[in-house]
Amino acid sequence: MTMSLTVLGSSGMYATPERACSGYLVEIDDQTLWLDAGAGTWRNLMRHTDFRELSGVLLSHRHPDHTTDVFQADHARCACPDVPMPPIPLWAPQETIDRLLGFAPDLGECFDIKPISPIVEVELGGALLSFITMAHPAETLGIRIESQGAVIAYSADSGPEANFGALARDADLFICEATLQNSDETWHGHLRASQAGEIAAASGAKRLLLSHLPPGRDHEISRDEAQETAVGIEVELAQDGQRIELPA
Repeated sequence: MTMSLTVLGSSGMYATPERACSGYLVEIDDQTLWLDAGAGTWRNLMRHTDFRELSGVLLSHRHPDHTTDVFQADHARCACPDVPMPPIPLWAPQETIDRLLGFAPDLGECFDIKPISPIVEVELGGALLSFITMAHPAETLGIRIESQGAVIAYSADSGPEANFGALARDADLFICEATLQNSDETWHGHLRASQAGEIAAASGAKRLLLSHLPPGRDHEISRDEAQETAVGIEVELAQDGQRIELPA
Protein backbone atom coordinates (compact mmCIF):
# COMPACT_ATOMS: atom_id res chain seq x y z
CA MET A 1 0.00 0.00 0.00
CA THR A 2 1.28 3.46 -0.89
CA MET A 3 0.34 6.82 0.60
CA SER A 4 1.35 10.29 -0.54
CA LEU A 5 0.41 13.89 0.14
CA THR A 6 0.49 16.82 -2.29
CA VAL A 7 0.23 20.38 -0.98
CA LEU A 8 -2.54 22.21 -2.86
CA GLY A 9 -2.43 25.33 -0.71
CA SER A 10 -0.40 26.58 2.23
CA SER A 11 -1.42 30.19 2.91
CA GLY A 12 -3.29 31.26 6.00
CA MET A 13 -6.37 33.53 5.90
CA TYR A 14 -6.32 34.38 2.18
CA ALA A 15 -4.69 33.25 -1.04
CA THR A 16 -1.68 35.09 -2.46
CA PRO A 17 -0.11 35.02 -5.94
CA GLU A 18 2.32 32.37 -4.66
CA ARG A 19 0.10 30.31 -2.37
CA ALA A 20 -3.48 29.07 -2.38
CA CYS A 21 -5.32 28.69 0.92
CA SER A 22 -5.25 25.45 2.89
CA GLY A 23 -5.68 22.21 0.98
CA TYR A 24 -4.02 18.85 0.37
CA LEU A 25 -4.42 15.85 -1.89
CA VAL A 26 -3.95 12.55 -0.08
CA GLU A 27 -3.52 9.48 -2.27
CA ILE A 28 -3.86 6.02 -0.76
CA ASP A 29 -3.36 3.41 -3.46
CA ASP A 30 -6.18 4.19 -5.93
CA GLN A 31 -8.13 6.40 -3.50
CA THR A 32 -7.82 10.20 -3.69
CA LEU A 33 -8.93 12.45 -0.84
CA TRP A 34 -9.18 16.24 -1.04
CA LEU A 35 -8.37 17.43 2.48
CA ASP A 36 -9.57 21.02 2.99
CA ALA A 37 -10.69 23.10 0.04
CA GLY A 38 -9.42 26.63 0.55
CA ALA A 39 -9.46 29.26 -2.20
CA GLY A 40 -7.21 28.30 -5.10
CA THR A 41 -6.91 24.62 -4.22
CA TRP A 42 -9.37 23.44 -6.88
CA ARG A 43 -7.20 24.78 -9.67
CA ASN A 44 -4.12 23.20 -8.10
CA LEU A 45 -5.94 19.91 -7.57
CA MET A 46 -6.65 19.64 -11.29
CA ARG A 47 -2.92 19.88 -11.97
CA HIS A 48 -2.36 16.68 -10.01
CA THR A 49 -5.42 14.49 -10.52
CA ASP A 50 -8.61 14.09 -12.54
CA PHE A 51 -11.41 15.56 -10.42
CA ARG A 52 -13.73 12.90 -11.85
CA GLU A 53 -11.70 10.32 -9.96
CA LEU A 54 -11.94 11.95 -6.52
CA SER A 55 -12.90 9.46 -3.83
CA GLY A 56 -14.06 12.08 -1.33
CA VAL A 57 -13.66 15.51 0.26
CA LEU A 58 -12.85 16.14 3.92
CA LEU A 59 -13.20 19.57 5.52
CA SER A 60 -11.68 20.38 8.91
CA HIS A 61 -13.90 23.36 9.73
CA ARG A 62 -16.18 26.01 8.29
CA HIS A 63 -13.85 28.97 7.80
CA PRO A 64 -13.65 30.19 4.18
CA ASP A 65 -9.90 29.68 3.79
CA HIS A 66 -10.59 25.95 4.22
CA THR A 67 -13.90 25.49 2.37
CA THR A 68 -14.71 27.89 -0.47
CA ASP A 69 -13.48 25.78 -3.38
CA VAL A 70 -15.83 22.94 -2.50
CA PHE A 71 -18.36 24.90 -4.55
CA GLN A 72 -16.06 24.61 -7.56
CA ALA A 73 -16.28 20.83 -7.21
CA ASP A 74 -20.05 21.05 -6.85
CA HIS A 75 -20.32 23.01 -10.08
CA ALA A 76 -17.85 20.88 -12.03
CA ARG A 77 -19.26 17.53 -10.94
CA CYS A 78 -22.97 18.29 -10.95
CA ALA A 79 -23.86 21.55 -12.69
CA CYS A 80 -21.94 20.96 -15.91
CA PRO A 81 -20.34 17.50 -15.93
CA ASP A 82 -19.14 15.85 -19.11
CA VAL A 83 -20.84 12.66 -17.94
CA PRO A 84 -23.13 12.04 -14.98
CA MET A 85 -21.12 11.50 -11.81
CA PRO A 86 -22.51 9.86 -8.69
CA PRO A 87 -22.21 11.69 -5.37
CA ILE A 88 -18.96 11.21 -3.48
CA PRO A 89 -18.55 11.47 0.30
CA LEU A 90 -18.07 14.88 1.85
CA TRP A 91 -16.98 14.53 5.47
CA ALA A 92 -17.13 17.60 7.72
CA PRO A 93 -18.09 18.71 11.24
CA GLN A 94 -21.82 19.31 11.60
CA GLU A 95 -21.31 23.07 11.99
CA THR A 96 -19.50 23.15 8.65
CA ILE A 97 -22.23 21.11 6.97
CA ASP A 98 -24.89 23.49 8.25
CA ARG A 99 -23.02 26.50 6.86
CA LEU A 100 -22.45 24.88 3.46
CA LEU A 101 -26.08 23.84 3.10
CA GLY A 102 -27.21 27.30 4.15
CA PHE A 103 -25.33 28.71 1.19
CA ALA A 104 -26.02 25.88 -1.27
CA PRO A 105 -29.05 23.81 -0.20
CA ASP A 106 -28.66 21.44 -3.17
CA LEU A 107 -25.10 20.45 -2.22
CA GLY A 108 -26.41 17.03 -1.23
CA GLU A 109 -27.14 16.27 -4.87
CA CYS A 110 -23.41 16.31 -5.61
CA PHE A 111 -22.04 14.96 -2.34
CA ASP A 112 -22.98 12.21 0.07
CA ILE A 113 -22.67 14.44 3.13
CA LYS A 114 -21.41 12.70 6.26
CA PRO A 115 -20.87 14.43 9.63
CA ILE A 116 -17.66 13.61 11.49
CA SER A 117 -16.65 14.01 15.11
CA PRO A 118 -14.09 12.57 17.54
CA ILE A 119 -16.28 9.47 18.00
CA VAL A 120 -16.34 8.74 14.24
CA GLU A 121 -13.71 6.83 12.27
CA VAL A 122 -13.56 6.60 8.48
CA GLU A 123 -11.96 3.85 6.40
CA LEU A 124 -10.61 4.84 3.00
CA GLY A 125 -8.55 2.59 0.76
CA GLY A 126 -7.34 0.53 3.69
CA ALA A 127 -6.40 3.63 5.71
CA LEU A 128 -8.08 4.67 8.95
CA LEU A 129 -9.01 8.32 9.51
CA SER A 130 -9.66 9.56 13.03
CA PHE A 131 -10.49 13.01 14.35
CA ILE A 132 -9.42 15.15 17.31
CA THR A 133 -11.15 18.31 18.58
CA MET A 134 -8.89 21.32 18.08
CA ALA A 135 -8.74 24.65 19.96
CA HIS A 136 -10.27 27.08 17.47
CA PRO A 137 -13.29 29.42 17.56
CA ALA A 138 -15.14 27.32 14.97
CA GLU A 139 -15.83 23.62 15.49
CA THR A 140 -12.58 22.21 14.12
CA LEU A 141 -11.19 18.72 13.79
CA GLY A 142 -7.58 17.68 13.41
CA ILE A 143 -7.15 14.64 11.18
CA ARG A 144 -4.97 11.58 11.73
CA ILE A 145 -4.52 9.19 8.78
CA GLU A 146 -2.97 5.77 9.46
CA SER A 147 -2.08 3.30 6.72
CA GLN A 148 -0.04 0.17 7.47
CA GLY A 149 2.03 1.92 10.10
CA ALA A 150 2.52 5.19 8.19
CA VAL A 151 0.87 8.24 9.81
CA ILE A 152 -0.09 11.68 8.51
CA ALA A 153 -1.33 14.14 11.14
CA TYR A 154 -2.95 17.47 10.22
CA SER A 155 -3.58 20.16 12.81
CA ALA A 156 -6.04 22.22 10.77
CA ASP A 157 -6.35 25.51 12.72
CA SER A 158 -5.71 25.40 16.45
CA GLY A 159 -4.28 27.04 19.50
CA PRO A 160 -1.90 25.14 21.77
CA GLU A 161 -4.56 23.81 24.15
CA ALA A 162 -5.66 20.91 21.91
CA ASN A 163 -4.72 17.26 22.49
CA PHE A 164 -1.82 17.21 20.07
CA GLY A 165 -0.40 14.12 21.75
CA ALA A 166 -3.31 12.06 20.44
CA LEU A 167 -3.20 13.74 17.04
CA ALA A 168 0.49 13.74 16.14
CA ARG A 169 1.91 10.86 18.19
CA ASP A 170 4.80 9.26 16.25
CA ALA A 171 3.57 10.80 12.99
CA ASP A 172 5.74 10.28 9.94
CA LEU A 173 4.45 13.62 8.66
CA PHE A 174 2.93 16.30 10.89
CA ILE A 175 1.32 19.17 8.98
CA CYS A 176 0.94 21.96 11.48
CA GLU A 177 -0.35 25.47 11.25
CA ALA A 178 2.19 28.24 11.86
CA THR A 179 0.09 31.39 11.61
CA LEU A 180 2.17 33.40 14.06
CA GLN A 181 5.79 34.31 14.65
CA ASN A 182 7.39 35.03 18.01
CA SER A 183 7.11 38.79 17.47
CA ASP A 184 3.31 38.57 17.02
CA GLU A 185 0.73 39.06 19.72
CA THR A 186 -1.15 35.93 20.76
CA TRP A 187 -4.12 35.19 18.51
CA HIS A 188 -6.64 32.82 20.06
CA GLY A 189 -7.04 29.65 18.02
CA HIS A 190 -3.67 29.78 16.26
CA LEU A 191 -0.07 28.71 16.87
CA ARG A 192 3.31 30.32 16.69
CA ALA A 193 5.79 28.43 14.53
CA SER A 194 7.88 27.86 17.65
CA GLN A 195 4.88 26.20 19.32
CA ALA A 196 4.45 23.95 16.29
CA GLY A 197 8.05 22.87 16.76
CA GLU A 198 7.51 22.18 20.46
CA ILE A 199 4.42 20.11 19.72
CA ALA A 200 6.19 18.09 17.04
CA ALA A 201 9.05 17.30 19.40
CA ALA A 202 6.76 16.37 22.29
CA SER A 203 4.66 14.15 20.02
CA GLY A 204 7.57 12.24 18.55
CA ALA A 205 6.80 13.36 15.01
CA LYS A 206 9.49 12.54 12.47
CA ARG A 207 8.89 15.39 10.01
CA LEU A 208 7.22 18.78 10.50
CA LEU A 209 5.62 20.60 7.59
CA LEU A 210 4.65 24.18 8.50
CA SER A 211 1.53 25.42 6.76
CA HIS A 212 -1.21 28.06 7.10
CA LEU A 213 1.66 30.50 6.64
CA PRO A 214 1.04 34.21 7.26
CA PRO A 215 0.68 36.25 4.06
CA GLY A 216 3.21 39.01 3.56
CA ARG A 217 5.71 37.67 6.08
CA ASP A 218 9.20 36.21 5.82
CA HIS A 219 8.43 32.53 6.15
CA GLU A 220 12.07 31.63 6.70
CA ILE A 221 11.68 33.26 10.11
CA SER A 222 8.83 30.86 10.83
CA ARG A 223 10.95 27.89 9.78
CA ASP A 224 13.90 29.02 11.89
CA GLU A 225 11.71 29.58 14.95
CA ALA A 226 10.16 26.13 14.58
CA GLN A 227 13.52 24.47 14.04
CA GLU A 228 14.84 25.93 17.30
CA THR A 229 12.18 24.05 19.27
CA ALA A 230 11.80 20.96 17.07
CA VAL A 231 15.14 19.51 18.12
CA GLY A 232 16.21 16.62 15.92
CA ILE A 233 13.19 16.90 13.62
CA GLU A 234 13.21 17.86 9.95
CA VAL A 235 11.29 21.14 9.58
CA GLU A 236 10.06 22.41 6.20
CA LEU A 237 7.85 25.16 4.86
CA ALA A 238 4.94 23.76 2.86
CA GLN A 239 5.14 24.71 -0.81
CA ASP A 240 2.19 24.54 -3.18
CA GLY A 241 2.72 21.59 -5.52
CA GLN A 242 5.06 19.79 -3.13
CA ARG A 243 4.57 16.00 -3.09
CA ILE A 244 5.63 13.81 -0.18
CA GLU A 245 5.73 10.01 -0.31
CA LEU A 246 5.09 8.25 2.98
CA PRO A 247 6.96 5.09 3.99
CA ALA A 248 5.15 1.91 3.01
